[in-house]
Amino acid sequence: MVISAVMMIKQRAIVRAFERAAATTVATACTAEQLGLKPGMAWYQLVGHAVLRCPGEGRYFLDVASWQRLRRRRHRIALAVVAAVLVLLGLLFVAGTLSRPGAP
Repeated sequence: MVISAVMMIKQRAIVRAFERAAATTVATACTAEQLGLKPGMAWYQLVGHAVLRCPGEGRYFLDVASWQRLRRRRHRIALAVVAAVLVLLGLLFVAGTLSRPGAP
């Protein structure tokens, strides 16, 4: 989980670099070096999610719609995990209350 959080922070930094450079179309695509970035695992995950697209010659641009979809999906997953934990805690509370001597 910590690794995922670190990876998401790195991915956000990469996306911000593309946004600052306005590299959001094929015409404005940049190389990692032009943005002062070094491709690593976070970079290649974004490429795999089609958030960073390569029109050729080692240049990349940010697909804003793909980035927004990825963020929405991550938020939905986080909400589902929180909901599942709350349900589990509720069930444990009810089970603990019912198992006490003298419980109704």
